[in-house]
Amino acid sequence: MHKNGLFTTFAPVFHKTFILFFNNRLIMRHYEVNFIVNPVLSGDEVKATAENIQKEITGAGATIIHVDETGLRQLAYAITKRSTGIYYCIEFACESSEWLVKFELNLKRNENLMRFLTVKLDKYGIKYNDDKRKGLIGSRSKKKESSAPAVVAAEEKALETVSAPEVVDLDA
Repeated sequence: MHKNGLFTTFAPVFHKTFILFFNNRLIMRHYEVNFIVNPVLSGDEVKATAENIQKEITGAGATIIHVDETGLRQLAYAITKRSTGIYYCIEFACESSEWLVKFELNLKRNENLMRFLTVKLDKYGIKYNDDKRKGLIGSRSKKKESSAPAVVAAEEKALETVSAPEVVDLDA
């Protein structure tokens, strides 16, 4: 740090609570929690479970960035004798991560959840999720969609031009 304070805004400063500041702005930590809800529950119970988790996240002072309900999907392997589950993904940002231990303990105790996973996102994960929400990732471009019918039509024409094989009598 410089005596005049010219360089203080450009250097990261750790406070007693270990919250990182840069350019006098608080740097938020981004997380993503994925969980699978038991498919036996009714639709209202599933939504109530997801809302309770969202309320717990916001109650801890975090801001929810995006909630993605993927829906009912086939599991790769059976979990508690179930072959399907309802998938949710919640992306959120918070200042400190001290409450995450208690949050994950509450997720473990929740009987409506089959599995969960909390991941801290790096800058690439944040950018990927942002691009995915904007539609830059995971959607087909218009060029591919418009050329797909032309390819199907060309294949049909090729099938029409192929003549039937000639039958040869071997006894004659």
